[in-house]
Order: sequence, then structure tokens, then C-alpha cells
Amino acid sequence: MEALHMISLDDGKFLLKLHHVYNASIDRVFQAWTKKEQLEQWWGLTDFTTTVEQMDVTVGGSYIFHMEAPNGSIHTLAGHYVEIVPNKKLSFTWKWVNEGASAEETLVTIGFVEKGGKTELIITHSKFSTMQAAKRHNNNWTHALEGGLCSYLH
Repeated sequence: MEALHMISLDDGKFLLKLHHVYNASIDRVFQAWTKKEQLEQWWGLTDFTTTVEQMDVTVGGSYIFHMEAPNGSIHTLAGHYVEIVPNKKLSFTWKWVNEGASAEETLVTIGFVEKGGKTELIITHSKFSTMQAAKRHNNNWTHALEGGLCSYLH
């Protein structure tokens, strides 16, 4: 698997861009992101267990993911799907519910590109108010994409 990560500033907000190439068909990779049973098998940090409470993969549909850490703490992520183009693009809002009123809503856009039987994911996670938040999410995305998703697809 090939990977490239970059953090930049865009309109006063920090943006995280990740590129990963998987040895799997574009359809298989897209389904790993859009099918509840598949997403639960790979989503989150190593040793975390993900339970999908809600996942309505339609424009305007919402999702709620609960990630349980090894120590038993629960981290809940929620948002709405903004754009869905099968096997090409998936865009959704992102907000940590546990952080209460202080939680910022960010935006994730994923491009799916066929590369000779492999699939390149181009993930743009934008609208971070601080570099620290972008770096923390870079670390978490790295665990999920290089650990969970890579293992699941192979």
C-alpha cells in the first residue's frame, strides 16, 4: 500500500489530505465505506470496536458510529452525507458528539480512483480550526487506513 499525507491551510482553516492505494477493486473499497457490516469490521483505531448505530448512506442521510476503546470509554462520531457518487466520491460532515458544544464540525471528502486494478483513495478532511486537531486526525486516519482498512481489504 502506498501512502502520502499533507496538512495545509485553506481559508484560515487547516486541511488534511491523505492518499492511499489499495490492492482491491474500486467497488470493493467503496462498499467498505458504505455498507454497515463492512465498515464495522475495519473502522477506528487499532484495538477499538466500532458499532454503527445509524448509517443512511443517502444525500442528507445521517450516521452515528460508536467506537469503544480497550479501556471501555466510548467515542461517538456523527454527521450527514453531503455527496455520494457511487465508486467515485463520498462526502460527509464529521463531529465528535462526546466533546459537546466545543466540538467543531469538519468535512470529509473521499475520492475513489481506479489505478490498474487497484484503488487510490484521496481523502480530504477540512475545516479544522487548529493545526493540533488536524495532526490528531492525521494520526487517527493513519491507524484506520493503514491498519484497519488495509487488513480488511486483503
